Amino acid sequence: MVARLRRAADRYPHDPQLTALLAELHAGSEEFRQIWEARPIHAPGHRTKTLDHPEAGALRLKCDVLLVPEDDQKVVLMTADPGSPAVRALRGLATQAT
Repeated sequence: MVARLRRAADRYPHDPQLTALLAELHAGSEEFRQIWEARPIHAPGHRTKTLDHPEAGALRLKCDVLLVPEDDQKVVLMTADPGSPAVRALRGLATQAT
């Protein structure tokens, strides 16, 4: 999150709300200051996540994040491995929805 805040601060250096938030975090957290000074890098990309669905249970999915930097947005793609329990659970949910 610190890396994301740093990226936002670089992009919007004159935003008063962001400036106030950063001042508050710097004043109130030594941990935040240390991480900020380390200049962490957030690299979106491929990850595996487990989502807990109320009906289907735990779904282990691939999560790919694509940045759209000029719009400050991200596209998140969630997919299941072919033949996995998650695929079967998602197909069952799709069938119930129709």
